[in-house]
Amino acid sequence: MPVGVSHTSRFKDFLDRFIHAPQTEIALVAMILLSVALVVLEVVLETRGLATRWVTHGQAGLTSIFICELSLRYWVARKKRRFWRNYWLDILAVMPMISAFRLLRLLRILRLLRAGILLNRSLGRLSSAIATSLGLQIGVFMIIGLIVLTGGLATYLFEAPYNPRLDSLPDAMWWSFLSLVAGEPIGGDPQTDIGKVIALMVMMGGLTTFAVFTGVVSAVMMRKLETFMDFKALEIDELREHIVICGWNRGGHLIVEELLADGDLNRCAVVIVVENTEEPFQELKRLNQSQLYFYPEDYTKIDILETVGITYASRAILLADATHPRTDQDRDARTVLAALTIEKLNPSIYTCAQLLDRRNDVQLKLAGVDDVIVTEEVSSHLIATSARNQGSVEALAELLTVQSGNQIYEISVPSHWVGQACWSLSQHLKQQSDALLLALESTKNNERITQVNPPADLVLEVSDRLIIIARQSPTL
Repeated sequence: MPVGVSHTSRFKDFLDRFIHAPQTEIALVAMILLSVALVVLEVVLETRGLATRWVTHGQAGLTSIFICELSLRYWVARKKRRFWRNYWLDILAVMPMISAFRLLRLLRILRLLRAGILLNRSLGRLSSAIATSLGLQIGVFMIIGLIVLTGGLATYLFEAPYNPRLDSLPDAMWWSFLSLVAGEPIGGDPQTDIGKVIALMVMMGGLTTFAVFTGVVSAVMMRKLETFMDFKALEIDELREHIVICGWNRGGHLIVEELLADGDLNRCAVVIVVENTEEPFQELKRLNQSQLYFYPEDYTKIDILETVGITYASRAILLADATHPRTDQDRDARTVLAALTIEKLNPSIYTCAQLLDRRNDVQLKLAGVDDVIVTEEVSSHLIATSARNQGSVEALAELLTVQSGNQIYEISVPSHWVGQACWSLSQHLKQQSDALLLALESTKNNERITQVNPPADLVLEVSDRLIIIARQSPTL
């Protein structure tokens, strides 16, 4: 039984990754656009009395694919209620019985909203800066296009036999656009009752949309639209391989800046869990918000950590929380408690914890925390080093940031270098990548040992890790 459950879980994870893969989402956008084009073609052919069988078959095939897609999304969804809340419009648009009613067939056009969300998310993967700057514009123009297309097709479908001024699809589309902009029917009044209702809906849609566009509508409505079309449509608990930051203090914004500036991490989402979100939100306002998530809860609670997807996260950073007045001992106690909980929930996660007192280091090491940093010790050592060497702190400052100059990288020892001396590898690194071997990290008896400036004759082993100084990550 456990084996079956394990296979099912792995298969669900595979489907989840497949559904949210960029290639799958781009293919869905293309199929949605093709489905909308077939709706337009079907309306035109039917109005002119021409055969539409092949169009109907094509639409049926696309509808079957959409039904399978939504069924898979429902099966892999961890929260079924949220699935119905997010996809009820898509479900309504692909229901087979709508093809029996002329007007209801236009509901398929509503999937353009889903295409807009998927397109915006794909832009975010390509360039988060583009997605941030164009997200709202894409949302507004998508809604305008949806109103014009739906209004024009519905008007042409019902008015063409009775209204000579709207007896062609271009005239109906142009009428829909002008009515949307002007707030009244332009180019001919509808003759049928359904046509008048459609005209009213187009005008109301135009008033609402352009009120949003010109800023007349309240800021709340603007935020609703921006959130609706935000490419971060995935909820926090849908994230994978993300970074979770627990707690906040004055150095928090510098940590986030460094993470987003790193070439290997700048596409990872960063979830900040802190009881008070106002402070980090204000300090990070100038950064790209498309990758940042704020969760205003107590990060020492198990259910909160599970909600932010700690079991699927790749890294966890625990800061000495300064958002509430507490003693140093209380802050370290919260850090230790959160670290113990995180390691219990996800033993494979990399965890880095900030402490205020070195004496609390023992509990974190026993819990399996990878790195512990005592801020006062590090800053004091930097000051003492600068005083002793008169200026070497600038070299250290360059190594500690990824935004300029050389950085520190850690890579595994390639298999063909196992058994050779450190000096040979050090020479090869300098000649090939203009890099310096700073230290060697090895594991013995489940204990991590770091040797800075390792001996020249030290033999490399398969489990060793190389700590290197270079301008970019070297490849061996």
